[in-house]
Amino acid sequence: MSMHTGEPLEERQNKVLVAVVCTYISTAEPVGSRTIAKKYDIGVSSATVRNIMADLDEMGFLVQPHTSAGRIPTDKGFRFYVDHLEKAQKTLEEIMSLNIEQVLHTESELGNLMKKTSDVLSQLSNQAGLVLAPKLKHTVCRHIDFIRLHSSKILVIFISEAGLVHKRVIMLEEEISQDVLDKISKLITEELMGLSLSEIRTKLVKMMKTEKSQFDYLFAQAIKLSQQFFLDDVEEDELYVGGTFNMMNQPEFADIEKMKLLFKAFEEKRLLIHILDQCLDDGDDQAIVLIGEENHIEDMKDLSLVLSSYKYGERALGAVGIIGPKRMDYTQIIPIVEYTAKAISRLLTERGES
Repeated sequence: MSMHTGEPLEERQNKVLVAVVCTYISTAEPVGSRTIAKKYDIGVSSATVRNIMADLDEMGFLVQPHTSAGRIPTDKGFRFYVDHLEKAQKTLEEIMSLNIEQVLHTESELGNLMKKTSDVLSQLSNQAGLVLAPKLKHTVCRHIDFIRLHSSKILVIFISEAGLVHKRVIMLEEEISQDVLDKISKLITEELMGLSLSEIRTKLVKMMKTEKSQFDYLFAQAIKLSQQFFLDDVEEDELYVGGTFNMMNQPEFADIEKMKLLFKAFEEKRLLIHILDQCLDDGDDQAIVLIGEENHIEDMKDLSLVLSSYKYGERALGAVGIIGPKRMDYTQIIPIVEYTAKAISRLLTERGES
């Protein structure tokens, strides 16, 4: 999913383009050639800078908003800048290691962990944080518990190899005592321990076909409860978004129409989940940056996403990211996202081994 601009620029063009992007990131205002000539030591006159900016405009890297003398970067201009970023400050890891690791260390309940992670991302970046939780299909069974809530409701607690807790309530046709449920929990944990969801589904189908399932009440009930938990494709709300209000403070969204579009974009959870899912297929440790129209969602053409997957061992489980205006400070945002993804990976892998 890496998007490269392809065409090389001359050194002077490169310097001017980077200077325009940096200035625009910090001011949110169209940038004029005099500002660049004064502020940056490019070694050429203001008139030459103006000519270079006109060339960059013609090449599609900059654009002149109709009401302004200055220019702003296009998606292509931002893409060039991001592709040529020097690796951002290492000090960021030192600042953040304390914060993220401590905040996340105490949580094993999946929802709480994901919520906290999206909040941390948002606080660190002043943008909105996104977290795609691990889906059941990405997890391997370590333990399962069936707990009676009242006559017809049962809480299923599924613990994955990474120590994450998935919970779901299922309905019963008949009452089962907690004592019987404990026996079922033990039986199912023994049968399904160490299997992935697709293996669990295959195994349940096999278990249903055995004679034991026709004659042994406990075994039959165990299969029935497990089927409800593992075979029903429940739409999990796997996307956590933190700090959407942070984005309101950005000058880009001062306009009420843009604000409406922004919130419409956040309501398109399915589309966002689809983008984050692609990040899992990418399987790389590097953050993926999607700028403006690269994310193919009409309502998000003024936004950028920086995403990275987190893993259990070598297997990608979910993804974290930051979404904000195209003018976000990529030198800060990319390391924040990469570091958070690695922190969660470390946490889950250590938990699974303990």
